[in-house]
Formats: sequence, C-alpha cells, structure tokens
Amino acid sequence: MATEVWEDEDELYCFQSTHVDAEGAWVFELSEARRAPASWSGSASEGVVMPGVVMVTVVAHDPEEEKPPYFRFDPGQIVPFDVMKRFVDRVAELMTNGAGPEGGGLSGS
Repeated sequence: MATEVWEDEDELYCFQSTHVDAEGAWVFELSEARRAPASWSGSASEGVVMPGVVMVTVVAHDPEEEKPPYFRFDPGQIVPFDVMKRFVDRVAELMTNGAGPEGGGLSGS
C-alpha cells in the first residue's frame, strides 16, 4: 500500500493506493486525514497522519482486461473540487504510467 498526504486550505487529505491481486485491480482511496492524538506525544507515532473515513474510492483494473475504472462516493462526505481534481489526476497519472513497480506508477509513491 502506498500513501500520500495532501494539504488543502489547512485540511489534510490522504491518498492511498493498493493492488488487489485476487481481482487484478488497483484500489485508490481519498479520505480525510488526521494527526495522531496528543496522547501519543513522545511515542514513535507522534505527529503521524492517519487516514479517516473514505470519501472516494476508485477501482481500476489492468487496462489489458478492458474493464473500465469505477468510482464509489461516500454520500455523507463533501469533497472540495481542487482535492477531487488532484485525486483524479493522480489516479490517471498512476494508471497511465502503469500502476505497479514495472510500470513505474506506484513504486516509490
């Protein structure tokens, strides 16, 4: 699993990507993110940013399988336009480059 944290207007967002071997698909998720609680101060997890409730999920199959990607939205979440655009652009970038180490898309992300 690869994780990226973005900040937009003082709010944190988490982008995660996971390869699902059984389905031959990549799952991309966008969620709100929160810093570790103050009670974790002094621990190795101090300041860690953790994903929250998933706002948007994209399931993208290998392009050679001819299955189009699809989206799932949490109806209770509001996603700012700029954050959604960045999410979609990042998914497109990873899928275009090949979502995997051999294609360079997700390795080191």
